Order: sequence, then structure tokens, then C-alpha cells
Amino acid sequence: MARYVTGNLPAEVTSFVGRAGEVAAARKMLSNTRLLTMTGPGGVGKTRLARRVGDAVRRAFPDGVWLVEIAHVNDGELVAASVAQALGLPDDTQAPLVGLTDYLGGKHLLLVIDNCEHLVDACAVLVDRLIASTPDVRVLATSREPLGVVGEQVLPVAPLPVPDPEEQAAVDNPALRLLIDRATAANPEFRVTEATLGTLAAICLRLDGIPLALELAALRLRAFTPQQVLERLDDTMRLLTTGLRTAPERQQTLEAAIGWSYDLCTPDEQRLWEQLAVFAGGCDLAAAEAVCVLDPPGALIDTLTGLVDKSVLNFSAAADFSSDGPGRYTMLEPLRQFALARLAAHGDEYAVRLRHRDHYYRVAQRGRTEYWGDADVTWFRDVTREHANMRAALQFALAEPAGAHRGLQIASELRPFWEHYRFLLEGYRWLTDALSKDLAYSTDRARALAAMSVIAAMLSDTASAHRYLSESVTIATVLAAEEALVEAALLAAVLAFAESDPVRALDLAEAAAARAEACGHHGTEMESLAFAYVCAMVLADDRAGTLAERFLTKTAEHGSHLLGGLASWAVGTNHWRNGQEDKAIEELRRSVEQLRLFDRCVWTASAFDGLAWAAAAGGDRKRAARLMGAATTVRRGSTQRLAHAMTDAVGEKVRLEVRDALGDKEFRADFDGGAALTLDEAVRYALGAEPAPQRPMASKNAASDVLTRREKDVARLVAAGYSNKRIAAELVISIRTAESHVDHILTKLGFTARSQVAAWVSGNAL
Repeated sequence: MARYVTGNLPAEVTSFVGRAGEVAAARKMLSNTRLLTMTGPGGVGKTRLARRVGDAVRRAFPDGVWLVEIAHVNDGELVAASVAQALGLPDDTQAPLVGLTDYLGGKHLLLVIDNCEHLVDACAVLVDRLIASTPDVRVLATSREPLGVVGEQVLPVAPLPVPDPEEQAAVDNPALRLLIDRATAANPEFRVTEATLGTLAAICLRLDGIPLALELAALRLRAFTPQQVLERLDDTMRLLTTGLRTAPERQQTLEAAIGWSYDLCTPDEQRLWEQLAVFAGGCDLAAAEAVCVLDPPGALIDTLTGLVDKSVLNFSAAADFSSDGPGRYTMLEPLRQFALARLAAHGDEYAVRLRHRDHYYRVAQRGRTEYWGDADVTWFRDVTREHANMRAALQFALAEPAGAHRGLQIASELRPFWEHYRFLLEGYRWLTDALSKDLAYSTDRARALAAMSVIAAMLSDTASAHRYLSESVTIATVLAAEEALVEAALLAAVLAFAESDPVRALDLAEAAAARAEACGHHGTEMESLAFAYVCAMVLADDRAGTLAERFLTKTAEHGSHLLGGLASWAVGTNHWRNGQEDKAIEELRRSVEQLRLFDRCVWTASAFDGLAWAAAAGGDRKRAARLMGAATTVRRGSTQRLAHAMTDAVGEKVRLEVRDALGDKEFRADFDGGAALTLDEAVRYALGAEPAPQRPMASKNAASDVLTRREKDVARLVAAGYSNKRIAAELVISIRTAESHVDHILTKLGFTARSQVAAWVSGNAL
């Protein structure tokens, strides 16, 4: 009887953590292709995953699963000989490929060719020849980039899912499980406690879930506490410099693993990789072209493509906030730190960071016109997507006296973003820092002081707001800076309202609108009309209707969506004041549609409030209570104290009337029902759709307990057909975190497709 050949896969000596979804996907793909290539950056776990897949499919290959290590082969002509050697064939240095194809012609086996990236052309030629000349040989390759062979299928290998920073860490998270397993193996006395679990989760987050980085960090836990390791991860390369002596040299340290990729890049790819390291959270093509310099400039596109192919960069088409937005290039944090160290060593970091700073200043500066015009959705989307880069630009600018003025400009240009997107405290901090470092009299300083004043007023810090306003007016008057003086005129009205003088505030706001119109400062004119309307509404002043219509006309003239949504709110609430509920609802729903275009805009809550008031006036108090609850959820976390106080002056009276009419118990039930709606559900309800009926409480079962609370939330959205991007927006988490949740759900449930998750959700009444 012939001996049953199983191959040469080495036995696993450490636990295999996670990856059930990837293993299942690879098995399925291998059944439909002759060549499957697993791609990903160094240290992401391609080799270990390939070996696990090979073991999982062993029974399907009667002639075995054979591992061929290419990492230490430095000559492309030796690739075929290396395969022959792994198979135990006699040495044939004259024609190894001929002998290899003859031997494999009648074999049904799987070749696992590991680490092809440094000899990718030679590996591609070999695999192409083998597939063409052998009917039953399949190849599973690992490489930083695809081989480029006809019929090849590619499976990108991502880092392990990391713990959700918004939830309590769970030891069954793949990245955390790996870190704990390897730490325990390195030090049998290592113990996880409630106090250290969160720190270990933070280490996983900091290392982006990269298996090699986690394994190296685990070795450090033999000599350091988790907190000490975490504190030193800001210098990841220096900390993770010692690994297992038995590991391949390229994997003994994280730096060596990344250096292996770096050495395989062309000089242009190395230069571009280094320059891209100044970006925080990635960049789009326009940013890369503005910041990165290659010679010749036309080489950038091909070089970017090369870095994506080599798995240094990840490219996601329209990955953020908008389905028609630009694609985005990102790199894992350890890869970024590696390149940043080389950029600094080459003496180029300062020049690249200058270009980075000035590019994001130009993005911020677009808000001067785009904030109040028809490009407002795009500007807010771009600033939101580039928030991390804005922070990096501000930090660099304010780190030295020469850059302080540019930092002041960026911080003040972002005032609409700070104000409308719930970042008042952050904006206040950046402006405070910038103003303390750039003391020169300038129009920019006057505008920055005005921005500080409005933020302080919104935070109900009227004393500071007055101080900043006074200095702004003094500087703007000396410099005859009318733009800053117009902004100061509106601020005077805001402060009058904050000091309980709405009559004076209304007069000042009308005057500010007229002054802004005269000098063509359209944004301030719209804001002045909006504020004047609120004052008139609070006072039940007859001017309210005229102000609302003027506001709406002005926003329509310029195609504004955000300020246009507020204008529709003004017109709608004025119809409500006049007893025209149908007109009010129509205009307020238009407000919801406009404001929903902005992901974090707090004013959507005001539109819900207005619809609640109209519903109450029409006698539908249950709907009114639900809308009030939804408004509370949307408003949660906002620091816009003054703005909410304005609408509360009207809304509190309606709320009390609705509660008295329904009774405390029924009001609370309806209010809580509205508060429990997701933002998309609340928007649909506000626009006229009825909320989905609540499912009856299902009895607890073991299956539903497999997932954490947040994973159940994600599973429900997957079942509803949501994309990862939409899940991220719904739950206010990053897209990366949403992807990690979905991967974790698939792994826990043993599924390979989202449709299976949907069926599971339905079957478990989740």
C-alpha cells in the first residue's frame, strides 16, 4: 500500500487566535481558484494564517500540503529549486523547473509558498508555469503584494480586531486574547486583573492589532507592568526591539519586519512612504500631491500604487462620510512611526510638516466662503474626515514661535466646525494656545478673539466672552478691519441675550445683519438673522416672521444647506407660532432633511423640537413626546449651553403641557421610546414614517449571549443591510471599529457572510 503523504507543515507550538472568518473565506476561495494570494504588511500574520488554512484543507489534497519558505532565497533562479527541495525531490540544478513540472503533473496537492514579495516576479513566473502544466496543483501564496498571475484571487489580511474603546474590554477580543496568551506563555506568573484589562486593551489599540507587534509587546510584559509598556508605546520602535531568537531574523523585532518591507521598496517608494508618515489618520490623493514631493512630480501616482501593492498603504474608496467622496490612503501606526523616524533621520521632516500644515490651512480657509454657501456639506465632510490632520497641523504650528500665526489662522478658520459640530471645548483650547503665542496686532488676531468670544458665550462663560470681545474690537478698530468688526457686532447681541436682555439682543442682531449685508459678509449676515429670529420668537415679537423669511431667502440665494436648514427651522417654528401646523410640519421636515446632511450637527435636535411643538399643537401628544425624546438623544454630549437655553425658553412650556395632558407614566414611556431611536430611525420618524413595532422580549438563550452588547447592536444593523460605513455613522464609532466588530461577530458565530448574521439575528429575536 502506498504511503499516505501529508506534507511538511510544521506543528503549531503556540495558540492560534481568531481568524475563523479568514480561514473560512480562504477555504472557500481555494475551492474556486488555482492560486490564492494572501496580502498584507509585515507582521500582520499572513504566514501563520496560511499554515492554519493549509492544515484546515489537508484532507482535500491526497498528495499533501507543502510549505515552501522563500524568505531566505535571494536569487530568483533558485525559487523553483526551493520548491523542489521542499517536496524532497533530487537536486537538479540544470533544469529544476522541468523536473518540478514533471513530478507535479499527476499530483493533487497544495503548495504554500510563503514570503514571495522580494522575488515576486520569479514567483509569479513559477506559479504561472505550474498552474498551466499541472491540472490538480493549487497554490496558496503569501506576499506584501499580489503576484499578478492570470486567475489569481487575492485575500487581504487585516490586523486582528481590537477592543472597542467605548466599551469595557472583553478577554475574547482576538487582539487582546493574543496579547494575554503570549504574555502568559512568556511568563507563567502573568495574571490579568480588572485593573490591568483596560491597560492591555489600550496596548492592543495602540499597536493596531498587528500580531507581531502584540507578540513582541507580550515579551516585554516579562519585565514591565502593562502600564509601563503602554506609556512607552509612543516610541513603538524602541520598545519592541527584542523578540524570540528562534524566530526568522526579519521577525525578531517589529523594526526588522517593517525594514524588510522598506528594503523591498524602490527609492521613490521609500521617499514617499517617509513623507506620508506626517499624515495623521491617512490622506486623500489631493493631500498627498500637495504635501509629498518626488522627482519627477509625475511619479507620485505610480509610486502610490506601488506602496498599495506592497501593502504599505491601504486604499479605501470613499471610505468616509460620503459615498462619492475621495478614496483614502492609510497605513498602520507602526509602519508610520518607522517611516517618520527615517524622515527625521534624513533631515526632511520639518519641510514636509510645513507643507502638511499649509495644506490643511488651505482646507480650513475654504470655510470662509463654503461654510455659508452651496459647498458647505463638502467642507464640513472634508474637515471632519481630516480632523486628525487638522490637530497635527495645529500641534506642529504651535510648537514653535515661527508657526504660531499660522496656528492662529487655522484655529479661527475652523470656528464653524468647532461651533456646529460639538467641538467647542477643543476649539477653545486651540484658540487659547494660539492667542497666547501670537500676540501681534493683526486682523487674524481680532478674528481669533471673536471666535473665542462666541465659543465662551456658547459655553455660558460670559465674563471671558466680554473680555475677548473687547480686545477684538480694540484691534479691529485700530486696523479698520470691518470683517472682524461685523463679527463683533453679532457677538454683542449674543452676549446681551446671555445676560437676560433679549430686547437689546434683538436690536443689536438686526443692526449686525444690516452691517454685514453692507460689507458683503454673507455668513455673518445669515447668522445675525438667525439669532435675531430666535430673540424675536422668545419675545413673541412681530418682527419674527419677517426675519425668518429674510433668513430663508438669503440662504436659498447662496444654496446653503446647514444655515438653510436653520432657516427652514425658523420659518417652520414661525408657522407653528401662528397656528399653521401643516405649514410648520412641511418646513420643519425640510429642515430635518437639510441638517441630516451633516453627521454631527447638533441643530437636528432643534428641528425635532420644532416638529414636537407642531405635533403638540395639532393634538398628537404621543408623537410630540417621542420627538422630544429623540431630540434629547441627538443633543446628548453637546456643550452648546446658550443655544439650548434659547430653544428651552420656548420648548419647556410645551413639554410641561404635553406631560400634563398624557400623565407622567405615559409621557415617560413615549419620551423614552423616542430617546431609544437611532438617529436614522428618528429622522425617518420625524419625516412621517412610523417607528418599527418593538419586538417582544425574547427569552435569553445561549446563542444570543455569545455577543457583547455592542456586537448585538452591530449585528442588528448588519441584519438591516447597513454597510460598515453606515454602521459607523449610526453608532458614532470609527469605520475601522465597525469593521472590527463585524469581523469579530463572524468569527464568534463561525460565519463567513453577512447574510448568515442576518438569519442568526432573526432566529434569535435579537
